Amino acid sequence: MLPFKNRLVKRKEHEQVQKLGNFTSSKNIAIKAMKNNSQETRIGVIVGLKYSKKAVERNQVKRALRDIVQPELKNIVRGYDIVIMARKKEEEKTRSINFKKNILEALEKGQLLINKK
Repeated sequence: MLPFKNRLVKRKEHEQVQKLGNFTSSKNIAIKAMKNNSQETRIGVIVGLKYSKKAVERNQVKRALRDIVQPELKNIVRGYDIVIMARKKEEEKTRSINFKKNILEALEKGQLLINKK
């Protein structure tokens, strides 16, 4: 579970990041990121109706994405608001999607990962 200080919870904040943030994507994951005024990185997860009409499936995917991001928080650049959006392709099934690889690819494309040397 993500710590509360690392959650993007207010609707207004989500909308601001979606409107003004920089976009990057990797296969079935899209990310919008925007600099914030704090020292902490806050993350929000969105899984829309296009992914699945069933709330149960959408919530399972949200939980899975949060669980993937939590251990990676130490590798993400501080001071950003990040919204992670799951996009579904018809030929892919929910269980077979490799979310972790796609999230890390998208974060790397958006230059949101700390370089390890």
